[in-house]
Amino acid sequence: MISRIFLGLAVGVSLMTLNGCSTIGVNQTGKTKPSVSVPKNTKEGYWKQRQQLLGRDSTWNLNSKVALRYRAEHFTFGLNWAQKNAQQYVMLINNPVTGGVVAKLSRDKAGVSLLSDDGKTYRDTDEERLLKRQSGIELPLKGMQYWARGLTSPLYKTDKVVLDASGRPQSIYQAGWKIDYSRYASNKFNAMPGKVIITRSKDSVYLKMIAKRWQGI
Repeated sequence: MISRIFLGLAVGVSLMTLNGCSTIGVNQTGKTKPSVSVPKNTKEGYWKQRQQLLGRDSTWNLNSKVALRYRAEHFTFGLNWAQKNAQQYVMLINNPVTGGVVAKLSRDKAGVSLLSDDGKTYRDTDEERLLKRQSGIELPLKGMQYWARGLTSPLYKTDKVVLDASGRPQSIYQAGWKIDYSRYASNKFNAMPGKVIITRSKDSVYLKMIAKRWQGI
């Protein structure tokens, strides 16, 4: 059963390809193949540069609109994600109509806390476990820190990456999740995603994130 954290959101979501793609395989350690250096002016070369360049940016802010389908439940909400470094962040979940904050999820050196609009604060050492316990929804929050920017997550084994002509991911497959990218802010290899769709078929999870504004990258 979904808790009041998500019941405060507007329900009802309208569910929302690029050419010249290539696929990168991975070995058993999850590292990209081939391990030897690749020419810079190739899809694989641009992808390698993207991973290295954006992987160094640990402070950023994303203002976005999110549509979430979890089993039989549908939600839309605003998400303002402020990442301070690799381990600290603040996520504000907003009502899409009123703009009011429905929940605040944050991580700092002390751990993870979830502040609901009923004024109660819930704490844990793991954000995914905390969100599932309080809302009933299982989301890959740890991986989303990387997937939102069009990167593979170092936390999971990478099964496959499909690149477009500019060396940006069209699709990333990690830990049973599929992450699709259908729009970027520009044609540059390091452009930020404009639309990200995260799915997992086994439990009918569908999350669409539309970027309204990127800052700090």
